[in-house]
Parts: sequence; structure tokens; C-alpha cells
Amino acid sequence: MQQTINVTFRADYHITPELSIQYYGSPFASSGEFTNFKLINNPMAKEFSDRFHLLGGDNSDIDQFADVWGLKNPEFTFTQFRSNLVFRWEYLPGSKIYLVWANERTLFQQESTKKITSAFNGLGQVFPCNVFLIKINYWFSL
Repeated sequence: MQQTINVTFRADYHITPELSIQYYGSPFASSGEFTNFKLINNPMAKEFSDRFHLLGGDNSDIDQFADVWGLKNPEFTFTQFRSNLVFRWEYLPGSKIYLVWANERTLFQQESTKKITSAFNGLGQVFPCNVFLIKINYWFSL
């Protein structure tokens, strides 16, 4: 079972026609839990149910096969928050200065979160990736 939540929001605020602030944010979380693992024992059997052996419903048999087949627990929780803030100033007609701050936090855990809303809990402790940028445009009229 996989649960995913994603929201994208954006806000623009124009202080004057030449001065504006824009904000963009996008939280994302996905959590996957796997059950009913099967071991293929007769892939050519006519009946589908005869092609595999169902491992324990509570995944207890997986530990028996983990060493032999290299199985790992495939459950996961992936959480990410991306945002950017843009300050735009048109200092001359057609000429602009942009100040940008982009921020990203990503967290991958090798375990499933039962409630998808709790996937965001550990994101505050993740070291953010910050990018600061300045862009200057100047309009030359010929």
C-alpha cells in the first residue's frame, strides 16, 4: 500500500508596479508498505496460484530468505519540501533585478510511516540545501 500527499502553492504580492515578491512552495510525502511476499517456485504452472509460494502474511518468513536471496525490507518514507522566494525590482523600464532564495529539504527513510501526515515530522532536522542568486537585466535601446 502506498500513500502520497502533494500540494503546490504560490503567492504573488505586488507592492508597486515595479516591485514584487513571489513565493512558491511544494511539500511532498510518499510512504510505501509491502505485504504478501511471494517466492516463485514454478513459473510455468498453468494455474496462477501454483506458480508461487506465499510467504507468511506478517512477513515473518522473509528473514529465512533474506540471507539467501539478499532481500531487504522495501518499506520506505520519502519526504521533500521545495520552496523559493523571488524579489523583483524593475529599476528602469525593461531593466530588472531579481533576488532569489531557493530552499530544499529531502528525507528518505527505510521504514514506512503508518500515517502519511506524520511523514513530515523529521523534515525539520534535515540540513537544507539553500541557493541564493542575483540576476540583473539591463535593457539597451538602439
